[in-house]
Amino acid sequence: MILHRALQIIGALALLACLNLAFQATPWGGDGWSRARMLYAGAGGVSALALIAIGGLGVALRRQQSRLDEIIRRLDQR
Repeated sequence: MILHRALQIIGALALLACLNLAFQATPWGGDGWSRARMLYAGAGGVSALALIAIGGLGVALRRQQSRLDEIIRRLDQR
């Protein structure tokens, strides 16, 4: 569970870094439009979102397993 939450936190931090990089690729945050930086930020953003999703799937699977264990325990009591 801790690993999954750590993946989500790392993914969120990476996504913020990619958003900062994308902002720096604009005239408001840098010298002008930089297509290379924008592409690099987009590719990193996809990876960051994947980390967040993997962590979310792990958390959801853990919750489902605990619910299944509870259902099995209640069925065994009957």
